[in-house]
Amino acid sequence: MLNHNWNFWFGCVRKDERSGVKNKIKSFLSAPFFNTTFSLKYHFIKRTGASVFLKHDMVLHSIGDDTWMVNYFYDLSAKEEFEACLKQLEHNKDTVKRGSAGLISPREKEVLKLVADGFSSKQIADRLFISSHTAITHRKNLIEKFNVKNTAQLIKRAYQNIELW
Repeated sequence: MLNHNWNFWFGCVRKDERSGVKNKIKSFLSAPFFNTTFSLKYHFIKRTGASVFLKHDMVLHSIGDDTWMVNYFYDLSAKEEFEACLKQLEHNKDTVKRGSAGLISPREKEVLKLVADGFSSKQIADRLFISSHTAITHRKNLIEKFNVKNTAQLIKRAYQNIELW
């Protein structure tokens, strides 16, 4: 299967990642571990030329004399884009200021990322092992520092500010 049916798929993997992806899949299939998830992350180029950052999970199952490979694909493009924006924010931290209040803190960056991922203040508090009140305060401080009225505007403004750098 690796030599024939995968050719189309490998042709759609970004060129600089293609040989690595092919070698890893080949290695996985040559010494199979059944019912164990094997994961890769790489860029897939669509027919339109757009790139999609994929998480590709593969699991081999043995059913009688047959071996089945189940593939799961997750589009991580938005996550990759947001994390790239956060990295750019770290490199350009002087541009996101509010008067004399200063930059957003590392904890506020964590909260901003979780807010962008759709977590509620309670869920953020649970994930970061802080109180709900503290999570709400971080969210309010971010809204104030980015000079917006609500969470939706916060994400939009953070993305716009980072996108412009």
